[in-house]
Amino acid sequence: MFLKEQLTTKDKSEIKKMIKDELEKEMKARLSKAVREEIEKELKGKATKEQIADISKNILKKLYKDLSIHHPYIIDRIKV
Repeated sequence: MFLKEQLTTKDKSEIKKMIKDELEKEMKARLSKAVREEIEKELKGKATKEQIADISKNILKKLYKDLSIHHPYIIDRIKV
């Protein structure tokens, strides 16, 4: 038993919207997984770890320099 009726414009737009939403959800899931896998793969490399370490060292050096010049009272409060 089949229904034989014409789809209205509203029905067509609802179907298009449902398909679009499902495709977007699927693509977001796949993209998220692919990005996560690629980042994990890159972060495991030794060169990347060294770059992160160098950047972190430079940031810490600049922070300490800024603290010592502009806020020496903070360093004076550190107990050794």
